Amino acid sequence: MKLGLIAMAMVAVACVDVSPAAAQQTTHGCACLHNQTQAQISYRYKWGEGEWKTMQLKPGYKNWICWQYQNAQKSSPNLLFQLDVDMSKGSAWTTYTIGRVQTVGASCDAVGSGGHYNVSYRPNTNNTFIQVTKRN
Repeated sequence: MKLGLIAMAMVAVACVDVSPAAAQQTTHGCACLHNQTQAQISYRYKWGEGEWKTMQLKPGYKNWICWQYQNAQKSSPNLLFQLDVDMSKGSAWTTYTIGRVQTVGASCDAVGSGGHYNVSYRPNTNNTFIQVTKRN
């Protein structure tokens, strides 16, 4: 009898999800960029019809692009992302599709594997052009 009660108690505990992740609410839609080049890169983005925000990212660094949810649907406006792919003195803004993932905060550490992107040199361009690719 005593053993049966212990077994039932263990089953009841196993059915309750007490993990910290389950208790956290998603608050942002984010992507994370990783600069894999040997130079500072420039990129810009805007949410929906908002203003462009231009950023620089040093070599070897990472940075997040996040939208804080303001509605119960946990959705964000369209993200328009552009990278200056020309590593010479000129500029060539190229548009890329950057997907976001739901996160519990605004940081690269909060971004799941589906929301990370590498900025790297485009093959066969003698390091004069860069590109964005999904990080594995």
